[in-house]
Amino acid sequence: MSRISSLAGTAAALALAGTVLGCGAPGGTAVTTAVPPTVPGQATAPPDLTGVQLPSFVMPQIKGGVSRPNPRLTPGSVVTTSADTVCAMPMHGHTATTIPFPVQTAVLQEYGYTTPSQQHKYMLTYLVPVDLGGGTGIANIWPIAIKGAGFYQKTETDHILRDLVCRRTLSLTEAQRDVETDWYAAWLRYVVATGHA
Repeated sequence: MSRISSLAGTAAALALAGTVLGCGAPGGTAVTTAVPPTVPGQATAPPDLTGVQLPSFVMPQIKGGVSRPNPRLTPGSVVTTSADTVCAMPMHGHTATTIPFPVQTAVLQEYGYTTPSQQHKYMLTYLVPVDLGGGTGIANIWPIAIKGAGFYQKTETDHILRDLVCRRTLSLTEAQRDVETDWYAAWLRYVVATGHA
């Protein structure tokens, strides 16, 4: 009798082990389902973009980096926030020829461009253009690179912003703030994304 109960106990133990280890899978291997860990704040499914209109534009190819002013040296300055005053002004040039020579020299010295080979890579321009109410002092002038995203893209941006301000589709203070904060972001927003590039 003790041998029968011992065999029954062994059979029960083997059946339980088979159930735990095999879980009904062929070959007796355990089947587990991999569940990725949940990250707090992470969406479990991609966002639904049904009905979302994405902008369609081609990014112009530009070789070189983005030329930006040093905000410590060129924070920008504004002399008027009146769109009426700005739009009554004639268009000004944005080149170094409109900036007095002593001011040009001082700006280039501040930025460390002291040799002719360095200076020939840059044009002096106004961060907030005079056409948008910018000041003509040294705090608003900086050397912008001719190559890469620089002088030509900044000039495009200035013209488009003035046009938007004078059509009253953009406030002058917003245009001034946009070029002071990041003229390149303003170029992407107002020139490239609108198909003017």
